[in-house]
Amino acid sequence: MAGSKKKNIAATILGKVALNSAKAAADSRCMYCLHQPKQPAGIKKLFR
Repeated sequence: MAGSKKKNIAATILGKVALNSAKAAADSRCMYCLHQPKQPAGIKKLFR
């Protein structure tokens, strides 16, 4: 039981990191060319 709980915690943390990374990518631009690269349609839900 302890092993599955640790896996769930790791999955939860990884999910939160992925969500925050996607939010940051949705609200930012390319720092070299100052353009907005193509993004998946589902990421539009994460805009501010």
